[in-house]
Amino acid sequence: MIQTIAEKIARDPAMQALFSSGLRRQYPRQHVLLPEGSRPSSLYLLMAGTLAVSTRGKDGEDLLLAYFHPGDFFGEMGLFPDVSARSACIQTRTECSVLEIGYDRFLNLTRTHPTLWIEVASQLAFRLRAVNRRLAEMPTLHAADRIWLVLQELALRADAPHVAEGKLLRVTRLDLGKLAGCTRELAGMVLRDLATDGRVILRGQNVIVRTDALTPAQPVA
Repeated sequence: MIQTIAEKIARDPAMQALFSSGLRRQYPRQHVLLPEGSRPSSLYLLMAGTLAVSTRGKDGEDLLLAYFHPGDFFGEMGLFPDVSARSACIQTRTECSVLEIGYDRFLNLTRTHPTLWIEVASQLAFRLRAVNRRLAEMPTLHAADRIWLVLQELALRADAPHVAEGKLLRVTRLDLGKLAGCTRELAGMVLRDLATDGRVILRGQNVIVRTDALTPAQPVA
């Protein structure tokens, strides 16, 4: 059974302690929460909404790397030695509720609740596996296959909403193209082809990835 972040906090004493120790903050959509290159000082937990993770390309263009969803930690790299600056920009896509906790306070909490490290580390490992998979597979794939890879990656997240036909994704054609390394127009064309093939259902601005088309992602060693 999929747990929401509220359910996880209600059932997990370590998460309850974290929630009690942090500061709850609200941010409007399109707000730059963490600028790239800023000095890290806090760990964050997304409680509600969606965040976009991006970085600057060599030509100054914005490169979309990933989304963060409720239950995701971010800002964890600043907990490691010799990390003196944020490596990416974190910006809200929707109105967001975020729990912020300073690194020192988080480290103190882990002395009595060491499972917090497991929670943060497991999310970091999941992201690294996803990056490894993309690096291994995307350079050899056509645009249509890259888009399908991204859709599966988003749909296989535990927090992707279930509907009768499959997993519901709220992703724009523009963002899908950025994640897959192609144009918005090409992303739209591929989505229509995937709908014809029966792998997705297009419902307004939303994409439903059909359950019977999903295959579990395999980690790349």
